[in-house]
Amino acid sequence: MYPQLAIEAAAQSDVGRRRSHNEDSFAALPCLGLFMVADGLGGNAAGEVASRMAIEVVKSCFEEDEDLEETWPYGTGSPHDRDEVRLVMSVRRANRAIYEASQKKEEVRGMATTFAGVLLGAGMAYMAHVGDSRVYRMRGGKLERLTRDHTLLAELLGDGDGAREAVEALSKRARTITRALGADENVEIESRVAATKPGDLLLVCSDGLWGPVPERRIAGILEAHRDLSFAAELLVDLANEHGGPDNVTCVLARLGGGGETARRGRRDERRM
Repeated sequence: MYPQLAIEAAAQSDVGRRRSHNEDSFAALPCLGLFMVADGLGGNAAGEVASRMAIEVVKSCFEEDEDLEETWPYGTGSPHDRDEVRLVMSVRRANRAIYEASQKKEEVRGMATTFAGVLLGAGMAYMAHVGDSRVYRMRGGKLERLTRDHTLLAELLGDGDGAREAVEALSKRARTITRALGADENVEIESRVAATKPGDLLLVCSDGLWGPVPERRIAGILEAHRDLSFAAELLVDLANEHGGPDNVTCVLARLGGGGETARRGRRDERRM
């Protein structure tokens, strides 16, 4: 179901300068074409539990190669359709698992997490996200954001007639997350499908990177350094140089092409 693609990958995560522990989790799985970042919410280590559960549940849905009961009930969809739906349904399963766990244990009640994931297939990238973790694509020297933040400010700006409200929201509440896995029994998961080209570089990251670091600086690092492990380390260092206000995590995946041999990142899967 999951063809072997030539994918080079690397990942890096750090607690940052102002937090006592890291509530981010991630996975970089070239063998499955699956790359994910989750940024936990809730404090008292509950966010760490939620983010880890999100990654583990989604990963297990692809590792076991099982048929999710909700994946494709009609039997007529194309393989591309099924891959997109499978990713979304695996994230939905993660939401349910986190929510149910939070209802059973008082110490993790209210835990939640953002999530951003990319599934790379033949010529296509399937994305699913909730919250403000992001997916970017670097192509031809240009960095493009492929996801839309689920925050108060983003929703006000997205209304088309919310300029005044958006300006008023430019405060600590502006980046308040409006959706997260585990916050409610059901959550709206946003998905996107994009065609890929050989050489495309995908970046999945938490707001600990894109928040303090301007996108032009992120693009500059990715353009200047082809070694993905080194680039990931530089991005984390750059976030810390900009104050390191939050946990910072980035996952990089580059598609090979032609006769290029896949070089897997030294960190196939890692959680800092």
